[in-house]
Amino acid sequence: MANNVIYHHGILGQRWGVRRYQNEDGSLTKAGLRRQHALDKKDMRWAKKNTEKITSRARTKSAKELKSYQQQLLRDPNARTKSGKLSSSTIMSYNQKMASLMNEKVSGLKSPSGKTVSFVAKRGEVGVFMALADQGYNMQQLKNGIYGSGKVAYKKTVIDKVET
Repeated sequence: MANNVIYHHGILGQRWGVRRYQNEDGSLTKAGLRRQHALDKKDMRWAKKNTEKITSRARTKSAKELKSYQQQLLRDPNARTKSGKLSSSTIMSYNQKMASLMNEKVSGLKSPSGKTVSFVAKRGEVGVFMALADQGYNMQQLKNGIYGSGKVAYKKTVIDKVET
């Protein structure tokens, strides 16, 4: 009868030398938090080193389409305010177009930890920010742009951004 007994020592599915970084409820363990912190630091170093190169390549590849869109925008009589400055709606439209074109050019690019590289429209000034987003993050939440402080337009959240 003793031959029919199976003993199991350890966690089912656990492999030797493999660490568990999440609890069953999805929260991170202490090891998971340390690992996440290390990956975030690695991503930030990678981003600081490569942001300018990634941004300039994406701008160069999308310059022709962006130029024609700019000319199209400036034909609109409401593109400028009475004082001659560009209207905020024109700037936001241009930034959103720039972000979408540049996102097409870097669609497969990932950071060392596997985060995707995306461009997000600046709010209030001409330009874009480069952002690192987790796989599956809903970038539509950021469609109205990000202020220089990192505050998402029309939301109370603040995100980390990489200066371009």
